[in-house]
Amino acid sequence: MASLSQLLELWRDLTEDEKVRKPRPPVKPQAIVYGVDDRPPPLVTVVAAVQHILIATTVGLFIPTLVLDAAHASHEATLPMTSVCMLALGIGTILSCLNLRDLGSGYLMPASFSGVYFSVSILAARQGGLPLVAGMTMFAGLTQLVLSRLVRWLRPYLPTEIAGFAMLMSGFTLAVVGFNLITGVADAAETMSGAMALPALLGIGCILVMVGLHVWGSARWRIYTVLIGLGGGYVVALALGLTPLAALRPAGAELVRFPASDFGWPDFAANMMVPFAVAAIASSLRAIGDLTTVQKINDAKWQRPDMHVIRGGLAANGLATMLSGLVGAPAIGTTSGSVGASAAAGVTSRIVGHATGALFIVIAFLPPVHNLLIAIPRPVMGAALLFSSCFINVSAMQVMTSRMMDARRTLVIGIALLLALSRFVFPSFYAAAPSLLQPAVSSPLVIGLIGALVLNLVFRIGVTHSASIGYTPGIDPLSKPEE
Repeated sequence: MASLSQLLELWRDLTEDEKVRKPRPPVKPQAIVYGVDDRPPPLVTVVAAVQHILIATTVGLFIPTLVLDAAHASHEATLPMTSVCMLALGIGTILSCLNLRDLGSGYLMPASFSGVYFSVSILAARQGGLPLVAGMTMFAGLTQLVLSRLVRWLRPYLPTEIAGFAMLMSGFTLAVVGFNLITGVADAAETMSGAMALPALLGIGCILVMVGLHVWGSARWRIYTVLIGLGGGYVVALALGLTPLAALRPAGAELVRFPASDFGWPDFAANMMVPFAVAAIASSLRAIGDLTTVQKINDAKWQRPDMHVIRGGLAANGLATMLSGLVGAPAIGTTSGSVGASAAAGVTSRIVGHATGALFIVIAFLPPVHNLLIAIPRPVMGAALLFSSCFINVSAMQVMTSRMMDARRTLVIGIALLLALSRFVFPSFYAAAPSLLQPAVSSPLVIGLIGALVLNLVFRIGVTHSASIGYTPGIDPLSKPEE
């Protein structure tokens, strides 16, 4: 017969599982026009889906291109890769937005190619070409799936302030990428060239338009803020010659093409397992930050991360990464820019996520559309990213200050913030790190999160796990005794 302690432990596990299956429904904030469970009008849904596609592809498509270059792929292999990438992004987006018990976040979370895997994918491409990239990408996805099953036991090590810190670093990283795209400056030691003056003015003009629409425009106009900035900047760039019309012409005669990439059978290498496992952990940490952000902007009474959402989101991301490697595309991850854009527009319905995934899949069969996406002016996209990052940063600061910051929490966030900012200031120092450590130091978000998690683990030493207070009937236990 089971002892009383065993029965109590079993009951605790059952009640915890029940809480996971039935989380508290989010309370829609006033700034959100169409919440996660709402069904927007068809026009709003399509416009929002196009907006997320522009954000995900313009910044993320350079990763598959550079991986192909490292693998010395032929021009014939390069052409169908974009179609395969669109297909992978479509499947990944739909999986991420599912609202199943153990799969999907249940929120609007479009997919994009993850820069965390960039350095290790380049190494795999140089060592074994595209087959090795595909095989190790599948291995990374499997690693993320395993991590998603363990996230329940990581709850004590992912407190609210660290979740807010992850959100803040996602916003900072997004802002820095946006600034780089506007100015053309990629390093702290570089200066902006004279040739970038006109594109930078275009990017600044797009930001001013988006800010004006969001501050003084009506709620209806705010829904289309980012798309208006992107579309208007695209037209101005064409008029000024910053984007040549020749770049919009189809590369081939085919108007419809079945997405397929003939890269061969996936390959595996033992020496690449540790780097890709580290990259999978780093990608999971970044996804936790994005999944926390999307919970915060959709819930007016948000208090702490919902581990059920994070578990399902990581599982969807891991499965999508495995499928991405299976079709020959690099690893994919969450998109911080889309999270910020959805908060700015006030449209966070998961229906938009499903529409975005379906539109990705349709575009995968239409090669002429790929040129339109690739040719978006970089300063225009930088303006959209910089504008979207503002909403992530503000939400992150609200999350971090929602908890009482004692000495331990202050040091955890303060030191982690310094570590993350050092990646912005001294990029060459981290670039000289061994290839095995590159996934862990390739992103300020990952560096800061690793530092925060380690410090939080160390500072838990000596923390009391229980407290007691004496109570005597008729006497207030909080009152000061008379002397």
